[in-house]
Amino acid sequence: MQSLIITTLLKFQLCPPLASAEFYELLMQFGINLMVLLTLSRAMYFKWNRNPEYMFAQIITGVIVFLICAMLRWVELELGLVLGLFAIFAIIRFRTLNVPVKEMAYLFMVVGISAINALLPICQCLLWVIFANLFLVGLTYTMEKAYFSKRFSRRTITFNNTELLKPSKQEILMQELKALTELNIMRFEIGKVDYIKNQAQIRIFFTGEGNGSFNEGENNNDDD
Repeated sequence: MQSLIITTLLKFQLCPPLASAEFYELLMQFGINLMVLLTLSRAMYFKWNRNPEYMFAQIITGVIVFLICAMLRWVELELGLVLGLFAIFAIIRFRTLNVPVKEMAYLFMVVGISAINALLPICQCLLWVIFANLFLVGLTYTMEKAYFSKRFSRRTITFNNTELLKPSKQEILMQELKALTELNIMRFEIGKVDYIKNQAQIRIFFTGEGNGSFNEGENNNDDD
């Protein structure tokens, strides 16, 4: 009876023991992945964007994706269940937030690189792992440096003149926004527009901090 129980328990040992080479390989992969996540999220994203909430989400998401993919290497699952696990990211849409495109791109990057670092065995694909990580970090740094190196503060304001939202009046709208806020506005984005109330939500990007400005939490909900 005892031997039967031991045999049954051994069948449920889905992961390698702690002292095995596979486990140390997994630790090495986790270290590489964590270093890349910190480079992308802390050293690059936070340096130019200053949003600790998104940095937190990126690091945690990357770690979770890595662990899921690492466990899938030793657990035999059907394709439908595996796809269902990753479909969670399609369901989680941050419905209480307006997540900008750039932040979603960073989140997608950490998901993809974490899956690569977890699924590719180092003993067979070390060069591919190093190339994928260095290429992603290098490309991200280059694009951040080229297009986002000049930091902008941002603020969302309510503008009460929808007549100026027409494409032909963009220059006039820019002058109106500068006169209204007394800020050095570099560009703006038009959000929600209510033509009945003659109101529009406009996000302005300006140089300098501005008196009384704040780090916008972007907690508006556009899912009407």
